[in-house]
Amino acid sequence: MRLSDDRIQYLADQMADHLTHNKLIRFTGMRTSLVTVIARVITNDLKIEDEINAEVERMIESMQRKIPRGSAEWTSIFFQKKEELARRRNYII
Repeated sequence: MRLSDDRIQYLADQMADHLTHNKLIRFTGMRTSLVTVIARVITNDLKIEDEINAEVERMIESMQRKIPRGSAEWTSIFFQKKEELARRRNYII
């Protein structure tokens, strides 16, 4: 995962502040519960993206013609395949 737990908590805290301050949600429970739920959603979303990335990397590695990792061609294929796979799974990137 690209974000540390501390960073996820920070982002969740900021989102909770924004949502409640701007009255985008009405939340009557404990604020820590809201932050926990937001952090869980962020974490789950990042895990799904990591799974998609890993699958795309396996797809590229299994191609007949070996493409050097990090090359412009590899990056282009990676993002193209990632978008296709995410769309098939109804996951928005």
